[in-house]
Amino acid sequence: MAATIVGLALAALAAGTEYVNTENTAKRQDKQAAQGILNQMGIQKKANSRVQQTIQQVQGSTAADARAQRLQDYMHTLNQAKARTTAGLTSPVVGGSTFRTDSAAAADQAQNYGDQTAALLSRIDAPTVQRQQEGFDYGQLATDLGAIQNQSASQAFLDKLKQASIRRNAKMDLAASMMGLAGRAVGGMGTGTGGQSYSQAAMSGYGYAGNTASPGGMLA
Repeated sequence: MAATIVGLALAALAAGTEYVNTENTAKRQDKQAAQGILNQMGIQKKANSRVQQTIQQVQGSTAADARAQRLQDYMHTLNQAKARTTAGLTSPVVGGSTFRTDSAAAADQAQNYGDQTAALLSRIDAPTVQRQQEGFDYGQLATDLGAIQNQSASQAFLDKLKQASIRRNAKMDLAASMMGLAGRAVGGMGTGTGGQSYSQAAMSGYGYAGNTASPGGMLA
């Protein structure tokens, strides 16, 4: 009776050990899965922030900025060419005072005409420049999102590897198996079959199928 109780206790302890090992393994896997989800959420937040940044840039985009930049470019070109285009008007080597006065006025008119033309061209070019800049912004956004997508795929792969590498505790499984074996052996003692059952289990563990002697004297 006592042997049977001890055997049942060992069997229960073996089952409990296996259950605890299973639960601990599942908890570690769940924890790693949750960490993987958090990693993906962080990467998604980064992508959302980058998209929001581009949206704000496009919303704040105006033709005025492009027009001012374009006008600055035109005026820079005019100033560089001013010395060549008005050289004969601003410092004539011939003619009287009236001629010099008219030449200076003509130089001023040429400069004013250049300024007006630059302002007009900058207004014409501004919308095109604005859309080009917005296109550059969208292109940069696509590049950044592609990089973030690659980061997401790499992180997901690493998280899956970490989760797949989580294994059961082999020592706990071994202990549970030994306790189960001992429980069957001790429990069998109460019926008189404990020693035979234990020896058969031990022999099977070493690769023997039974204890029947063959005609040659070897175990079959």
